[in-house]
Amino acid sequence: MHHDYLKDIPVNGFRKALVELFKILDTQMEDRDKYLAEDNPKLAAFPYVNGGLFADETIEIPPFTEELKEILLHKASADFDWSDISPTIFGAVFESTLNPETRRSGGMHYTSIENIHKVIDPLFMDELKEELNEIRQIAVERTKKAKFNSFQKKSRD
Repeated sequence: MHHDYLKDIPVNGFRKALVELFKILDTQMEDRDKYLAEDNPKLAAFPYVNGGLFADETIEIPPFTEELKEILLHKASADFDWSDISPTIFGAVFESTLNPETRRSGGMHYTSIENIHKVIDPLFMDELKEELNEIRQIAVERTKKAKFNSFQKKSRD
C-alpha cells in the first residue's frame, strides 16, 4: 500500500509525501479532509493508526536522494519479503530508537503482537490475504492451482 502511494512521487516531493502520510496515519477518519479521497485516493486509503506512533511532529524527515528512494521502495517494500520478520521485531526496533525518558513520558513500552498487527496488516498483509482468499474460492482445481502458483511467484519476486 505504501509502495503504491510513493512509487510515482518524484524524489523532490518524497519527503513531503512521507510527512503527509504520517499526518494521515495520525488523523482519525472522521477528522480528515472530506475531499481527500477525491484529491488523493491513495493517501486517503491509509487507515488511522491509534497510539501516537505518528503524532510526533518534531521527527525530522530529511530530503531523499534517488538512491534512498530506491532503497525504501524496492529493498524495504516491493522486493522485500517481510513475512520472515516477526512483528515483535518492529516494536523492539522502534522502542530501542527512543531514549528511556522519551519512552517513559510517552508511555511507549512493549507493544503486543495484536497491536503491532493493527499497523502492519493494513500496510503490508491485508491485500495479500485478500488475494489468497480469492484464490481459495476458485472452484476449478486446475485454475486454482495456476493462480496459487502465480501468487507464490509474485510473493517471492
